[in-house]
Amino acid sequence: MMKKSITEAVKHCKCIIENSRCNELPFHNLQHTMEVFNNVNKIAEYVKVSHNELRPILLAALFHDTGNAIRFQGHEEVSAAYSKLYMEKNGYDENIINEVHDCIKATKLPQIPINIGEKIICDADLFHLGTKSYISKNELLRAEWEKYRKIKYSDKEWDALNINFLEQHQYFANYGMEILEPVKQENINKLKRHLFKA
Repeated sequence: MMKKSITEAVKHCKCIIENSRCNELPFHNLQHTMEVFNNVNKIAEYVKVSHNELRPILLAALFHDTGNAIRFQGHEEVSAAYSKLYMEKNGYDENIINEVHDCIKATKLPQIPINIGEKIICDADLFHLGTKSYISKNELLRAEWEKYRKIKYSDKEWDALNINFLEQHQYFANYGMEILEPVKQENINKLKRHLFKA
């Protein structure tokens, strides 16, 4: 049952993303959603959550950025509403609907997750901060902000902004703290070297 329900949700969210402005976005697009989905699986396996605990987190990962189809600021509210509509229509249990809703809302910055599900999705959403591909992914976000939100930064401002963001950020689940955090620290150092060289 879980496999079928997740497969259907993948199709549904794919449809929302591919048939809206999300399809044009350099960062918050289908690739990002599927990366977050895969990151949830990776982190959940590492921290050993049960099959039942995993289902709402995976559903939340699929829906978490669908609200970008409508708006950037506060898109989490729209994403949570989309997930609720979809799950009510498909006869999901109220407890799962609420868990998915809470997981999506937890991704709003600044992240303040309460339980393990929320911690996993928060780490999955900002997984790239602790990877070697951070700099290139961050350039996609910069391009998105510039083109779609009309927010433009000089190289120096962008580096300073991101150093500050990375230094304030924390991972919450063991995978993030043990595997991603050391690489995130390397990324901070790279940005600092770049900023002070500029």
